[in-house]
Amino acid sequence: MDILKNVFGGGTPDNHEQRYQQYQQGYAGGNYDHLDDQDVSDRYQRTVQHAPPDMLAQAHAEAFDRLPPEERRRIVEQLRRANDDPRQPYRYDGFTGGQDDYNPQRMGDMFGQAQRQQPDLLQQVLGGGGAMNNPLAKMAMAGVAAAVAGKMMGSPGSGGGILGQAGGMFGGLGDNRR
Repeated sequence: MDILKNVFGGGTPDNHEQRYQQYQQGYAGGNYDHLDDQDVSDRYQRTVQHAPPDMLAQAHAEAFDRLPPEERRRIVEQLRRANDDPRQPYRYDGFTGGQDDYNPQRMGDMFGQAQRQQPDLLQQVLGGGGAMNNPLAKMAMAGVAAAVAGKMMGSPGSGGGILGQAGGMFGGLGDNRR
């Protein structure tokens, strides 16, 4: 329950359970428009800071599984550029240069590594001013926060998490699973 408070607490009013329900309902209905961009960015950052690494990697994998292949490629390429930049602390030895790099589970591992080595890289790749103009990035960020909270709350069907329950989360984009 402390993680739920850490992720969804703060703000006015400071009602973490109500805010969590707002996120959960938004994704169950595939409607995220009512969520404030800055709030989504803040909740995502709090999730990255407070969630257990294995749970965070799984939540990222669930979110990435719903993204179209071209969006997954864009994200992986940003991570690969950070990996190849000697000025960045991020290092991921699992890049293959092939299609495996775009596997949602592998991407979850990449983000787990980034969490441990360079947490601000996650915000650079998904967050910041520019990414919030991308509705898919916003949904992925909010989905990670909702999935982690759902697992912590023991939501029904939490084996698939909130994202697994919200098949329509990405609207008319269809299901892009492998």
